[in-house]
Amino acid sequence: MKNLTLIFVVIAGMTLSSCGKKVPVFLNSVPDDAVLVASLHPMQLHRKGQVNTLENLKEKMKDEVWSQLIEDPLSTGLMLDEYLYAFLIMEEEDPVIGVVCGMKDVNKFVTVLEKIKDDMSPEFKEMDGYTYIQPDQKGIISWNDERMIILASPHSDEFTIEYWTGALDRLYDPVKEESITSMVDFMDFHGKMKDMNLWVSSDELKPFIEKAIPDTLQFELPVELYNNYAHAYCEFADGAMYVTTETHFSEEVEKNVEQFLVLKPSMNQDLLKLAPGGNLLLAISGSLDLTKFKGLMDRFQAPGMDQMGGKLEQVTGVPPKELLQALTGDFTIAVNAVQGESMIPVEIFAGIGVNNSIIQEKLMDSLSTMAPVEKQEDFFIINFQGNEIYSGIINDLWVITNARGYKDDAKDGEVEHSLLDSKFSEYADGSLGMYLNLDLSTYPAMVQSIMSQKPQQKQWLVHLTSSFKCMGASASNYSGRFTLETNMPSENSLYT
Repeated sequence: MKNLTLIFVVIAGMTLSSCGKKVPVFLNSVPDDAVLVASLHPMQLHRKGQVNTLENLKEKMKDEVWSQLIEDPLSTGLMLDEYLYAFLIMEEEDPVIGVVCGMKDVNKFVTVLEKIKDDMSPEFKEMDGYTYIQPDQKGIISWNDERMIILASPHSDEFTIEYWTGALDRLYDPVKEESITSMVDFMDFHGKMKDMNLWVSSDELKPFIEKAIPDTLQFELPVELYNNYAHAYCEFADGAMYVTTETHFSEEVEKNVEQFLVLKPSMNQDLLKLAPGGNLLLAISGSLDLTKFKGLMDRFQAPGMDQMGGKLEQVTGVPPKELLQALTGDFTIAVNAVQGESMIPVEIFAGIGVNNSIIQEKLMDSLSTMAPVEKQEDFFIINFQGNEIYSGIINDLWVITNARGYKDDAKDGEVEHSLLDSKFSEYADGSLGMYLNLDLSTYPAMVQSIMSQKPQQKQWLVHLTSSFKCMGASASNYSGRFTLETNMPSENSLYT
């Protein structure tokens, strides 16, 4: 009996896709004061996940009901070939989780319940418009010919049966104006849904944010957080997982939040042209508004910043204030595999935008006490244990790299096979981009050897990377996207 609520929550977790343009009637049971709503399409994920083909999983599920759910979710009688919805509401400081799903065959549904425990039907409670059962104190399961509704709370001791049935009375006979479907932003979200989706409202988030901020940070929200929303969509297709996010701010918040949006509209494309990408393993690039960033740091008054600034000055020879004034906020890091034998198996590139050459000169002065430094044309060449490291400023872009022959390759302000010619280019359309090669076979032998020194570590590494090709992300102030690609582009399976 204690597993009954869990079983149907798991049903809710086996989820979704197809662009659900039609609004099902049972969606009106989700209240408009929900803090978040997750939408799921069980059969879509069941097919993509090839759940019914996982024989090992089915063998472990000795319970008849669990095996039935894995083999054929539709046999539950629930409308699992449509989206189902999970939502979170707050009752004062106590969270209440709800699941709403359409009902296709109520007799099949009741049959599933009765398989869980013999003679369960006497525990069914008939109400005006629905039937419910309370298998334990953590929540309540209810249904009628149109829908199933589950309500539960981790703080179950705070809620009586009168609360649960009172809430169900409202959800089974919803007032349309008090339903989530009355909200314009939610309906915009509903029309864009993919395989798994999340909608978040800020109306009830302020207490959570205030609790999450440490006491050491003196910070107050400048505005009330009403009528602001965030969307997240996840889709599985072509052997990859695609996640996109977006935020919708109210006019008041948009005006006030501008000071916190530290990303510039786009990353520096000229810097990407200078970064090698021929055998790319890792790349990160972005562009920050340093004036806003400094203002944000001053506002938060983060502890330890003074000590950090002192350590930075010791390394670079440049005071923090002078360093900040010399930078433009553009940065790029790229790591490429070295082909052939080399003492250092990777080539590392670091580039930043600068307003002048002072910080490079001071850094070279500091380094000259530790290693030979030679000036050749626009570049300094640091000889570190027989390896040449190049440092130079090209068109207000300061680059440092150990890439062989880089000084000559970058004479025209770009290199052959740059990041814009690599896989990273797919994530170079925002303010911030990231790419990571997950195909371990493309890494230098020395790197593979280091990463696989311990047998258990090697086993996990192979397990995690053998099916994946790469992952990447792109972000701006108001939106973002993330992609995880497998090495089987023709597959849609979640378990490729």
